[in-house]
Amino acid sequence: MTIKGLYSLFRVLLMIAAALNAKAPSNSAEAQADTAFGRIKSLAGQWESVGGKGEHSKISYEVISGGSAVMERFTSDDLPHGSGEMITIYYLDRGELVLTHYCIAHNQPHLRATRYDEKTGELDFDFVNGGNIATGNEGHMHSMRMRFVDDHHLQSEWEFMKDKSPKFTEAIEFTKVQ
Repeated sequence: MTIKGLYSLFRVLLMIAAALNAKAPSNSAEAQADTAFGRIKSLAGQWESVGGKGEHSKISYEVISGGSAVMERFTSDDLPHGSGEMITIYYLDRGELVLTHYCIAHNQPHLRATRYDEKTGELDFDFVNGGNIATGNEGHMHSMRMRFVDDHHLQSEWEFMKDKSPKFTEAIEFTKVQ
């Protein structure tokens, strides 16, 4: 084989190696985000909750866009009349697990995962920025914690902030029904 042929073979091998490395997490934070995203994907299906006051909530998870995102669709008797549902999209962005929540408050907070503990099943998200949230004083979902209790039970806790202070926390436990 000639030097030119060896050089071409070497370039091809480098390109293959680069492509393989692009798919694999390159550090522990990326690996943790990838593991947490895999856990969210495993939620695919229908979930329900009945609250202490008899309110009924439903949540569904669907893996979409060739496995690159998970769509959460939330409906509840407790939502203001006519407000329909809320959608949250989870995805990996440059090695970080993030979500965008399309809220009945008419804004779109963007949160980033800050911690995932596989042992406790807790996954925390904190506010980064958002659409229709110009100053941060507008009412918006500011943080969220998911807790994967087991394969059939999930807890979520969302904190709503306005004027830079917490206004309420919405905590719900769901059971998988399909």
